[in-house]
Amino acid sequence: MATDFPMVSPAPRTEIHCHLLPGVDDGARDLGDSLAMAAVAAADGTATIVVTPHVRADFVADVSIVTQVFAELSEAVARAGIEVELHRGGELGHDLIGRLSQSELEAIAVGPPGRRWLLVEAPFEGLDHAFGAATDELRARGFGIVIAHPERASGLLEDEAHGLRRELEEGSLLQVNHWSLTGAHGAEAEAAALELLGRGLIDALASDAHPGWRRPTLSVGAAAALAAGADARTAAALVAERPSRLVREGISSRALAPLA
Repeated sequence: MATDFPMVSPAPRTEIHCHLLPGVDDGARDLGDSLAMAAVAAADGTATIVVTPHVRADFVADVSIVTQVFAELSEAVARAGIEVELHRGGELGHDLIGRLSQSELEAIAVGPPGRRWLLVEAPFEGLDHAFGAATDELRARGFGIVIAHPERASGLLEDEAHGLRRELEEGSLLQVNHWSLTGAHGAEAEAAALELLGRGLIDALASDAHPGWRRPTLSVGAAAALAAGADARTAAALVAERPSRLVREGISSRALAPLA
């Protein structure tokens, strides 16, 4: 896939959406895939990766599997000498939230105590009432929300972006797939991603990496943001400072102060 974008000054990057865990979803098929993806990320300047397998009924409904396989992956990455720090997380399907215990949610949450957050997958059908009810439940249970790839949700900006506005008003933050900025996820997702970028609503860019073309190369994201009109500082921060703050400092179950 072509990546002819302007270069952005390198900085240690943080990836908060990556399907690196082997053999559990549609991401890395085995440990070999995982190690290859981790090596690509490290070579591209990524220092930290939040490993986010699909936690939903059609993939991983038993969170204990995530915990076990993550420990095995962490040991393998260390043995291979790949210099990247891994954090356990998950891409949570909103329809599974009511079935998970507090301890299960904690096992895939990110951030320090009192400011932990969950990556919640935006349904392709749109940010509807059921999605809002699920994120409300998570907030009531003490978690902040980062919405994964909202730009890929159908009709995100239609009807005065009602579902999106509601989530933002409730304190949800937005993680956009940087491949959407390149057009790789289609014209609708590209238009939505560009609109979110232009409005300053993106809190982090991530690769949502899977084996194949969707590689964990955050340098492409920074360059794509720059090419789309972001200034150099913002383009770099979207893959470095901002996601790093999410991992290190977390967010509250309500709104966090804007990520400057």
